[in-house]
Amino acid sequence: MSKIWKNNRRDIADLKRRLREGDVVYTVRKVSGHVAPYEDARLCVEHEFTWTNHVTGSLMTGHLSIEGLLAQENEIHEQPPRGVRNIADPAPQVGAPLGSNYEGRLDEPELRGLNKHVADGSDPRTRRHPRSWRP
Repeated sequence: MSKIWKNNRRDIADLKRRLREGDVVYTVRKVSGHVAPYEDARLCVEHEFTWTNHVTGSLMTGHLSIEGLLAQENEIHEQPPRGVRNIADPAPQVGAPLGSNYEGRLDEPELRGLNKHVADGSDPRTRRHPRSWRP
């Protein structure tokens, strides 16, 4: 089981003692369902501490220090959490084109509906010019 640090003084001090430049830690982000309905509810983000701030002496990941990352995320994991997809990995395909091996059969009402849709939208005399000033 990997170590999890919370946003408190004891864990901040422990994390500062353990981390070295180049170490990677992981946080979990919750994804809103109404913004991304086909995305996983939780995603894992990795943070690499790449440089030391010369003013404060604190390790930095991008623009965040250890304290800032803990204040923003509330939890830091030593290893990627199980069952949580990394945010950089490709998402599951939902609504994507079907493979070439798909053999779906269309029934008669569906074919009639598709033909009507094509017939309604493809008459060149009723189509207006895209840059026309008329509505």
